[in-house]
Amino acid sequence: MLTNERNELLELLARYNNNELNNRLKSELDMLKTQHKKEMSDIKKFPKEICEASYKCKELSEQTNSYRTLYSQLLSEWTRLMEKVSMLKEDNRKLQGEQILLQESCEEARRLCEEAHEKIYDMWTKQQQEHQRLEEDLQHLLKQELLTRQWDLAAKLQHHFTVSQMRFENLQQKLEPTTA
Repeated sequence: MLTNERNELLELLARYNNNELNNRLKSELDMLKTQHKKEMSDIKKFPKEICEASYKCKELSEQTNSYRTLYSQLLSEWTRLMEKVSMLKEDNRKLQGEQILLQESCEEARRLCEEAHEKIYDMWTKQQQEHQRLEEDLQHLLKQELLTRQWDLAAKLQHHFTVSQMRFENLQQKLEPTTA
């Protein structure tokens, strides 16, 4: 069997003369050299690409650090504003409580005035009516003052909230490209 295989192999080799074999080897060698040149040029590009990628990584790292700083500043400012909002809400609750007390006081004063009106002579009627009108004006002025304060507080709250929200959205927009 081995002899038969050896003979077949010898026949195959005999078919090819040395020129054909040399030509075939030379073409394969040329093809390998071309491939080697291409691979070497690709290898020469790697250090430059690595340097560029390293530079980009450094830039992204610096941007990330600056965004972290901005985010931390925004977070502390947001916390501070939330504390302000909380204090303003508390002030608003106090003012509403004062308003209720004033309304109750006004109601009590009105009730007392009505009782006094029944006890006073007719000549005091005009004076009592004037007193009641002045009292209502005072209540109206107090209500207007309280409403003005409430509106001012609401406007301040809205302003602080809007500023905080705009800063947060701004930072979020700056962070989205970095995150992407």
